[in-house]
Amino acid sequence: MQKFKFVVDIQYKSNVRDPRGETIARVLREESNIPIESIRIGKSIHGEVQAESKEEAEKLVIKACEELLVNPVTEEFKVEIK
Repeated sequence: MQKFKFVVDIQYKSNVRDPRGETIARVLREESNIPIESIRIGKSIHGEVQAESKEEAEKLVIKACEELLVNPVTEEFKVEIK
């Protein structure tokens, strides 16, 4: 088996409010005079997985996202295998 590094980028779905992002954008506009329209705050997960192939590694990471790492009601994700 090989080790594959992965990155999962998790973002709120576009129809879900992001209060942290809204607050940061407001502060940048009002206190720093930076004309930010909007900011969305997400998270990323970096790790390693053991698998026979890159394709299997991607399937395993997607399964982990669907079962535990991502809330499918409010979040969407993208997986990158390195």
